[in-house]
Amino acid sequence: MATISSSDDSIAPKDFHLSTSTDSGSRLSLNRQKCPLCHNFRKVFYCKDCIYSGLFYSSRQRVTEGYIDKQKALLELQDSKKTIEKNCLSSLEARRKFDILNSKIRQARDRTKVLKSALENKKQSKVSNEVKFLELKDKNEKRNRSLPKYDNKVQELENYVAVRREKVEKIRDTTREKQEELKKLVKIRIQQLFKYIFPISTVKPTMETESSSDDMVSALAEASQTTFISDRWEYSDYMGEMKYCIVGPTLPGSGNYSAYNIWVAQNQDGVPGSNMTSSVELNPAFSISAALTYTAQLVNILSFYFNIRLPYKMQYSDFCNSYMSEQQFARRTARLNANILYLCLLQNVDLCDLQSTETIHNILQLLENGNCDLGREGPMEFDLHKVNALEQPLTDNLKISEDSDSEEGDSFPVEWEAVPHVQCPEIAAGPAISQAPQMITTQQASSMAGGLVNSAAASIASLWRGFTRK
Repeated sequence: MATISSSDDSIAPKDFHLSTSTDSGSRLSLNRQKCPLCHNFRKVFYCKDCIYSGLFYSSRQRVTEGYIDKQKALLELQDSKKTIEKNCLSSLEARRKFDILNSKIRQARDRTKVLKSALENKKQSKVSNEVKFLELKDKNEKRNRSLPKYDNKVQELENYVAVRREKVEKIRDTTREKQEELKKLVKIRIQQLFKYIFPISTVKPTMETESSSDDMVSALAEASQTTFISDRWEYSDYMGEMKYCIVGPTLPGSGNYSAYNIWVAQNQDGVPGSNMTSSVELNPAFSISAALTYTAQLVNILSFYFNIRLPYKMQYSDFCNSYMSEQQFARRTARLNANILYLCLLQNVDLCDLQSTETIHNILQLLENGNCDLGREGPMEFDLHKVNALEQPLTDNLKISEDSDSEEGDSFPVEWEAVPHVQCPEIAAGPAISQAPQMITTQQASSMAGGLVNSAAASIASLWRGFTRK
């Protein structure tokens, strides 16, 4: 250990001077050594024994008081502090007990106030509940007194409902009976309509008994039966196909009415064509126009009896008041066929028996089809594919909108069209238009005498005068 620089043995030395042998081993300097306390290299440091005993001083502040002196003063201060705390605690114990009791008293007072407030609220709610109880009691007593009256009223209402239900059932039964009677009456009227006013018969084609052996003659005959119109060849001889006769005029059974367009194309300029029919009765254009006029009138009357609103408005004069262009004729014919299909669909006609363009054939299905229910009412369910197949051939013609007349409005006409009674020359009591002896015989058997025949003849005469004025 290094020598002590002070002569007093009781005081710890401040500096330890190392020997030359120790200084020579320093890695930094000859005069620096690692301190065992702070482990730093210093020139002056204390030994462990001095530090343990507290005999050292601060190296930064030069004071005369050592660490051990400060420690003794600290211990004395701590002892005096404990003594003072004990004295204070003994003097403050009474004050602490007083504060605790005072706090408990305040809490008890607050609790008492809360309980009093709650009690007051309960008293008020009790009073209000008692008032409500008395009111409910009075209401219940009144209801108990009036309950037998309500029982009587309920019984009366039940009896009234039962009586009304019986009346409704009777009315329903009566309605069903009336509907059945109405259906029967409609069937009778429809049959009378087809039998007396609009008789329809089938005109079979005339078969040639002799066949030509000359090919050249056959080719010429076939060529003479075709007409070039609207940039295409049209077959103009319909004597060899089945026809339907309505009242007097005839319609081709196939639904091909191009003979009208051919005749109009040949005579629209007022110059008769080379193959124009000299007789009005044998003119296919007049026959088709008159037959379609009768058919339109028949369809409107059928819609009246069936109580059905047609999807397309048709006036009787649409087919006979003037010459129609090919587009006008196709549109009006398509509208007529669409109305007929609509009637047949609502009367439950089998869709397989209907044809889109066969006008008279579809009308006859109202009488001939086994599934037809004339006069029926209510909704219907159809096969959508079959309905679309029937509508498809008419769609293109229905979209043609060249007409500026009243047919653009799709609604039932408000008034019946008045057919004037015009005096006409004496004619036989048969059809006004005839093409074969068989048809004359059929019409003479089915036409009515008197006013009906005169009305039909007047209509044909009116048509003829309308055509001749053009």
